[in-house]
Amino acid sequence: MWGASASSALLVCRTSQIFEVLALTRKSLELESGSQLTYLYGPQRSPVGRAAGAPRWGTELYLKLLLVAIVLPEGLSFFVGDFRLSVARVLIFCSFIAALQQLGQRLGTRTVVCVPSDILAPLTGVWMMLAATVTDGPAGVKGAGIEALEFVGAYLTFRFLLGPVDSSVRIARFSCKLMIVIVGIALLDPLSDKLFTYEFIKGITGYAKLSYDGPLAIRADTFYRDGVVRAMGPLEHSILFGAVCVWFGVVAFTTFRHQVLGWGVAGIALIGVWFSQARSPLLAYLIGFALASFYAASPRFAARWKLVGLCVTALLLVVFTFSGSPVATLVRLSGVSPEAAWARQAIWDTGGPVVLGSPIFGIGLNGDWNWQSHGALVSSSVDAFWLATAMSYGIPGSALILLTIASACWLGSIDKSPHLTPEERRLSVALGIVIATIAFLGFIVHFWGICWILIAVFTGMRANLAETAILRDRAAPAARMRCDPITGDI
Repeated sequence: MWGASASSALLVCRTSQIFEVLALTRKSLELESGSQLTYLYGPQRSPVGRAAGAPRWGTELYLKLLLVAIVLPEGLSFFVGDFRLSVARVLIFCSFIAALQQLGQRLGTRTVVCVPSDILAPLTGVWMMLAATVTDGPAGVKGAGIEALEFVGAYLTFRFLLGPVDSSVRIARFSCKLMIVIVGIALLDPLSDKLFTYEFIKGITGYAKLSYDGPLAIRADTFYRDGVVRAMGPLEHSILFGAVCVWFGVVAFTTFRHQVLGWGVAGIALIGVWFSQARSPLLAYLIGFALASFYAASPRFAARWKLVGLCVTALLLVVFTFSGSPVATLVRLSGVSPEAAWARQAIWDTGGPVVLGSPIFGIGLNGDWNWQSHGALVSSSVDAFWLATAMSYGIPGSALILLTIASACWLGSIDKSPHLTPEERRLSVALGIVIATIAFLGFIVHFWGICWILIAVFTGMRANLAETAILRDRAAPAARMRCDPITGDI
């Protein structure tokens, strides 16, 4: 009996020791994991934080103010000599200099990852000014220089001034909330039966545009549909307002899909698109949310985007092979009205030869072209971003813009990176979907002003996330080596 009792006591003692060791091991692993995360992501002592320059909290506030300035109405701009400046342009110029300084510091420490768009964006700006100089002389540099500054400056700002940890997510969350305000302001247009923001700003500053006042006086389709004012808000056109709703709606729905914010902003964005009465953005909304839903429903399907790309390529090959009017066919397949489809086809049929006549440098920003040669066109407006940029800056200029926004994703998919937070991973996918909708809409919609700047913002944020994933991956071994496995101390 005594021997059995002693054996039982010894067994209990050994079992207790085993559980204590297991508990200690689990605790040490938790400490190690938490400390590694602190070491990896901490802005002051982590290699990621040092590599990114650990920007002060004021930098993030500046970026939020810049986003607000970007969406301010055009009527709040001011003139300095012959240059029309806006608050956004001034802030972009300042942040452009700060971004170059940040890049210089990081190049000195060799802690920067070169994303292809980092090379293509400045090259795009240089080509735009070169093409404008060739076509219009020194006078052409004024308009092209401003556009180049907006694009390159906004890209570099959101590429190099974002912080090392979740800064891009916080900026995205702020921009989604800002979108709610923009939609609320835009809905005042149909409610008041006038372009409320435009008329309000005109009453304060006296800034008026003949391209607005003329069509408004005759209630043209540009601003009215079925007798109702099309919502526009602070944007330059209702189609551009619809496009912005699509972009931020996709960002909110994809990044914050587990939160009320994500679903709420997505619904509000749909309301904005609907009241813009623009069918092209409505189609882009359906495409964007279909891609976002496909991503959410196929977490283990690694080849999802290859499948999507294959389907799109097959569709384009069939249409361009068997259709005599491929642009009109694609637009009609998209659900847009036959009149709009044939108008887009007419634009491409007339503008295409103009581009082929000056393929390298284009015809300039103010170049004349014989749009009257096609009976279906009623103005010189080119409602196709890729065609318009090719006409202004040549085929290389249009191609460089497309390659810049696409190359922000060329380092591969990062939504499976273990070193990004879940929201950062989803944001990377959201920005990829936004870039896809930009590329699609560019064939049937022209972007300028606020949308032109936002395209660069989205591209810079996507490139920043790609670099962040790589820097954290490089820093992970150092984090494991510097963590004490027992205490978790660094």
